[in-house]
Amino acid sequence: MFGFDLDPGDIREQDVDMAAEQAGRLEALLAEQEERLAGIVGTGTGDRVQVKASAAVDGRVLEVVLGPQAAREGSHVLAEEILLAVRRAQDDTRRQAEALLSAAVQEAVPGLDLAALNEQLNRPG
Repeated sequence: MFGFDLDPGDIREQDVDMAAEQAGRLEALLAEQEERLAGIVGTGTGDRVQVKASAAVDGRVLEVVLGPQAAREGSHVLAEEILLAVRRAQDDTRRQAEALLSAAVQEAVPGLDLAALNEQLNRPG
């Protein structure tokens, strides 16, 4: 029912009803998760762990904390550490959001293989 190789002549009314019901459940679950999504904060550190950053789900940097030894290796290294910590915080936020949404989709549409669906959607041509 959820593949992209459907024969339009083979779709039954009950298939349409089931898809509409699942879409409604998914919409309700996503609305419930909206507040949880907004509250996600990702964290990341630089390689030397003297820089810590946090980021919101929309990518905004919320905080950057420098340890007492952070600037010892010079401004260039410090700048790289800050960028690395921020990127890791944003990646952490993205992972948390994807996990939350994936769980909501799995609850609304049990058995849906999101990895396979994503692969099909991103396949060229």
